[in-house]
Amino acid sequence: MTLPRPDEQRPRRVAVYGTLRSAGSAGDLMRSLASLRENDTLLAGRLYDTGQGYPAFVPTEAAPATNEGVPAEVYVLREPERSLPILDRYEGPEYLRRVRTLRDRRRCWVYVWRGSVSGMTELFHGWCES
Repeated sequence: MTLPRPDEQRPRRVAVYGTLRSAGSAGDLMRSLASLRENDTLLAGRLYDTGQGYPAFVPTEAAPATNEGVPAEVYVLREPERSLPILDRYEGPEYLRRVRTLRDRRRCWVYVWRGSVSGMTELFHGWCES
């Protein structure tokens, strides 16, 4: 029997699509927790404007087509055991942290919106802070 590698069970990577991106209002927080920024990706899912200054990501099971999906930056966390609770507090109770497999087979944490998106505007080109 082959056991999964530790990074497959508890990845060191996190994919961010909103305020934690490098140009986002909390980009400094993400940079302080990460040791490396890897290649960006497109997450399989949809992004919505919550109207509260941050987006809501709702995953889909299907892998995105070549040019479809939610733009995200992928970071390798320096100390996941310390960094993930910090990110959990930042994201708050509106999000669940879930492992997602990217198109290139990397596994990473993604914060998923846990509420309804009814009445929210879908963002077709990713999150832009004003």
